[in-house]
Formats: sequence, C-alpha cells, structure tokens
Amino acid sequence: MSATIAAIANLKGGVGKSTTTLMLADGLAYYYGADVLVVDLDPQANSSQMLLTDRGLQMAFEQGKGVHHLIKQFAENEPPNIANLILPNAVTLEELRRAEERDERMGWVSILPAHTQLRLTEMELEEKLYTKGMAPSRLASYLAGHMEKALEPLANLYDVILIDTPPYLSPLARAGLSIANQYVTPTLADSVSIWGTKQFSDWIIGNVTPHLASNNFVVITRFRNTKYARTAETELKEIYLKDRTFGPTIPESVQALNAMDRADLDSYDTLRGKYGRLRGDVKRLSESFVKFLSSKSNGTPPKMVRD
Repeated sequence: MSATIAAIANLKGGVGKSTTTLMLADGLAYYYGADVLVVDLDPQANSSQMLLTDRGLQMAFEQGKGVHHLIKQFAENEPPNIANLILPNAVTLEELRRAEERDERMGWVSILPAHTQLRLTEMELEEKLYTKGMAPSRLASYLAGHMEKALEPLANLYDVILIDTPPYLSPLARAGLSIANQYVTPTLADSVSIWGTKQFSDWIIGNVTPHLASNNFVVITRFRNTKYARTAETELKEIYLKDRTFGPTIPESVQALNAMDRADLDSYDTLRGKYGRLRGDVKRLSESFVKFLSSKSNGTPPKMVRD
C-alpha cells in the first residue's frame, strides 16, 4: 500500500504546525507501529531541530542531507534522488530504539530535514527562473513533479509521509501542498487564527483541491479553557469549518514545549518521559487521525500495538 501524504499546513504562523507534526509522528510510530517520514519544507526548520537538535541539523546539512539538496538537484536539472538525503534515525523515543536493537521494529521516524539555507536556495531558484519568464505557478508545478518523482520509490517503504509546510505560499510550499492527499490544519481558538484558517482553506479549495473538506483533519492546539476560547472552538466546529473532521483539542502546556526539546542527537526518552501529561493527547491525536485516514480508504483502522 502506498504511503499517505499529509501536509500539515496553515498560513497563520504560531499555531503549532511543527508540534502537531511531531506529536503525530511519535504517536503513529509508537501506538500503531507506523514507519513515518517527516518532510520539513519550512526554512525555519523547527521540526528538523526538534528531532535532530541544532548540532544534528547542521551535521545533516554539511553531509548533504535535506530538502535544500533536493532543490539543488532540481536547479541543476539532475534527476531526483532522495534516498541519500534522508536522515533515517530521527527517532527520539527509547521504546522504539530498543525495539530496533532487538530486531523487533514496530515503528520508526525518519526525516528529510530543512535548514535555514533553504529559503536562500529557494530565492536564488526563483530569481533565476523568473528572469527567464517562468510564472510562480509553473515553478510550483515543476517542483511538485520533482518531489513526486523523488518520493515515488519510497511509497512502499513508509506508511505515512508528513509534510511540515511554511506559513506562506512560496513555490516550494505550494508544491508540497499539491502533492499531498490529506491536509492537517492546526489552529488556535481565537478570532485571528479563525480568520487565517478560513483564508487558507479558501485558497486550497480554489487552487489545489475543491474537495478539501473531505480530506481535512483540523486540530485545535494550545487551547486555553476560557469562555472566549470555548466560544471560538464552537464557532470553528459549528460554523466556519463545520464540514471538516476535527481531532482532539490539544491543551496549552509547558510540557508540550519541553517535549520538543531534544537534549542531544544520541539522547532518547520514553514516551511518558517526553510528553508527561500530554501522553494521552498524543494517543488520542494519533488514534483519531488513523480513524480519519481509514474513513478515506473505507478500511478497518489498524489496531494499536501499545496501550
């Protein structure tokens, strides 16, 4: 079965895209034994830093790994070759590492990392091709084709590919959105985020897929249990995005920030140690996402391999 490609996306920044990406990656790998590939298209490289640490991220870049080098292949008219650009060991959970050591792998996380250099590489590519008369939409289409060809050989190696997209619509970001078949939209429960989420939704429907509603999994993140937030949550679910599938609401928590801080590239933590009280939220998020994906394929959701 080919991998599901899900873009974690919202034009509103600061809504927890990278945190949602990592919670899904950890939850799917830990609870369902899924092999997950994280593709970080955001030059801020938050997902990459959280999984690899600053040191690991720089080492990966210097070793020729990551999206930056995939774009260089495109710019130099080279065929896409992604296998050597992936960091296969982006797992941060002790349980998964131990299972791998016993040759009993039940789930894993790999990453095609980003780097702050990515935006400069993008800009250089854009300037080069725009001066030749290429439109941004055509560049996005060509980049999408390049990425699809790169990922095609990996379709049977991963169960889920999570694309962490930047909060803007560069050609690379648009390419990532166009190759996805599912869309995860993290959002906050406040008026500014609701407006931004609706604008993003309208753009996707108008420019990528008119069938967004049936393929859209919405996650309200960093939720503060106030009257204002509860009202905003209700408006999202019953008015603005009433035709979407909602995952569990994720509460605001210092633990979530701490969970994303990996001490060292060779350090690992248990799921309980990493997420603390948020462990249940990771479980509920992955469970509801698996049910959402199963509803798209009319299949029976896979059973959890751990409780």
